[in-house]
Amino acid sequence: MKILEPIIELLGIPILILNVIGGIVGGIWLGFLGQWGLIGIGIILVFTSHFYLSILLLPGVGLSFLALYFYKNQSPLRHLFAFLYQLFTNVLIVGSCGLAFWICTRYYEGATSLSLIPYLLWSWGMALGPWRFFVSKEPDNEFSGMTVFVASVLYLVFLISIFLGPWFVLIAIVLFGIVQLVIFPVFLMYIASQMEKEEKEYSY
Repeated sequence: MKILEPIIELLGIPILILNVIGGIVGGIWLGFLGQWGLIGIGIILVFTSHFYLSILLLPGVGLSFLALYFYKNQSPLRHLFAFLYQLFTNVLIVGSCGLAFWICTRYYEGATSLSLIPYLLWSWGMALGPWRFFVSKEPDNEFSGMTVFVASVLYLVFLISIFLGPWFVLIAIVLFGIVQLVIFPVFLMYIASQMEKEEKEYSY
């Protein structure tokens, strides 16, 4: 993990900037453009999306309980249900990013890439804001923080790809799906298994 720390710190800079001022800049910009409807939708979602996502996450809670149950019984099924729980959560994250992007771009009527920027900045907060809220409620859960961080990086790559051309957009979408729904859940399971081995060795 230490070898990844410089990369994480480097990627964390633009993520932090977007988290702090992205929504503010995007909202003010949209206000000058008269997009009050989109601003209203974003504000409503800020206060309500975590509630709706909490309901959608209920099946995932069941999967996490099953994973914990099989973990206590040292059953191999613990890895399966832990993976399904992470996969289910990541599907919702990808879905929220896609929905936020779709909502914001429905309001876009410009003809230049520059005029698209405030819509993308506004979509950033709509897509990832509620997930950052969940992470803030679990400061000791490193897995949740890593999940949202990776999703933030991938969504940023997707937003940048829009200015590079349709092929880059396609690559970014495929990358987002593969990493968030396959590679990263498997990677988290690997980390969890290594932590489990270390705990066993320490207990001996």
